[in-house]
Amino acid sequence: MSASLVIARRELTELWRDGRLLVAGGLVLLLVATALAVNWQQVRNSEAERQAAQTLDYEDWLKQDRRHPHDAAHQGMHVFKPQPPLAVVDPGITPYVGSTIWLQAHRQSELRFRPAQDATGLQRFGSLSMAWVLQVLGPLVVIVLGFNAFAGERELGTLRQTLSLGVAPRKILAGKALALLVALALFLVPVAWGTLWSVAPSLASLDTWSRMAGLVLGYLLYFGIAVMGVLAVSALAPSTRVSLIVLLSAWVVSVALAPRLVSDVARHWHPSPSRQAFDQSLDQDLDASYRRAWREQFGTEKRWGPDLPLNRWGYALRVDDQAGYTVSDHHFQTLWGSFAAQQRVQEWAGLAIPLLALRAWSMGMAGTDFEAHRHFSVAAEKHRRLMQDIISDDLVEHADPLGHQHFSYQADPHLWAQVPRFDHAPPSSLDAWRHNVLSLLVLTAVLAATSATAVWAAGARKP
Repeated sequence: MSASLVIARRELTELWRDGRLLVAGGLVLLLVATALAVNWQQVRNSEAERQAAQTLDYEDWLKQDRRHPHDAAHQGMHVFKPQPPLAVVDPGITPYVGSTIWLQAHRQSELRFRPAQDATGLQRFGSLSMAWVLQVLGPLVVIVLGFNAFAGERELGTLRQTLSLGVAPRKILAGKALALLVALALFLVPVAWGTLWSVAPSLASLDTWSRMAGLVLGYLLYFGIAVMGVLAVSALAPSTRVSLIVLLSAWVVSVALAPRLVSDVARHWHPSPSRQAFDQSLDQDLDASYRRAWREQFGTEKRWGPDLPLNRWGYALRVDDQAGYTVSDHHFQTLWGSFAAQQRVQEWAGLAIPLLALRAWSMGMAGTDFEAHRHFSVAAEKHRRLMQDIISDDLVEHADPLGHQHFSYQADPHLWAQVPRFDHAPPSSLDAWRHNVLSLLVLTAVLAATSATAVWAAGARKP
């Protein structure tokens, strides 16, 4: 048996005997199991409610009586964002961006009914999810298990004895790292099985397996960084007390202070407008675009005035819609672009705070990141425009030949059936991998740098 395996077995035996592995690992496993069970129940209920609400809303649209098409367009319909299967692992930004969009005439809407609006002030510290437990408490478990890996043996004199036997520092490091990884696996393997059970209905999809593989890879890199970082600090620290203080201080900064600071810096570098400023700017540009379109098409800037015959109002609605599409696209793309730029800053900050890179990667693989939110918003807006175009075309086709009975026309339910049911297909796992590759590269680079530091630290300080 190699020296590294002997050291790993001894380390695991000591961790089990002193109770740290059982207590720390058991508590985290209990929290993970609780979070997984709670989120599984929430996602299942939410998805059932979404499907029922989507069906009922579309049935209400189809069951409208004879009425003017533009009145139906103002009633519109609601579309509901589906929950991806792996939301049970990482709910991402879902609690903060809402789940429902109202498709109405003339105006692109944003998602409504955010769960965070109904939450308490504790929501700002994060929701209890499997991802949160692993990201925040996982490194703490590594600290508890490994803070004295080198420093404790140096104090007891056993490190000098081990080195005197001719065991290279690299082999000692490898044995201790292997012991910590095996200890972590003792509670991560049950977590993986629990995740498979919670997403069992979707396991027939290759897309789900690809996303799960991405999640496993990301968290393996993250825990590898934690293990090598703890061992490097323990190897350099003069005592176990100093090692523990340094590691706990780094943990507090990484999970509590740095993410908020980086978020503020990202918003400063790539500012996004307030809701009021966004709406005001959008309204001004829409009004200018409407006026320009009406001047070009009808020779007047006064919309819906007496100069426009009623038999042309259907065509005017089409002109209005077309004039607003480009303006809305520009404003929303600019807004979403600022959010994406802020996210990139946080991903790059993962070089110093790996939690930030993992957080972005985890949400991306789970399908609960901003890119998934934007994908749904764009799909909903395309559906709204399809509804508008169908209604405008019908009004043009049935223009009032008398010129004064525009509002007397009533469409029958055959028109409502021309608007298809909204069925959203989320981004593929390939899109998720491609969009979040920066986070994966950052985690890989940090692991390489941390491992190199640990190797150097293991042989740099004399026992």
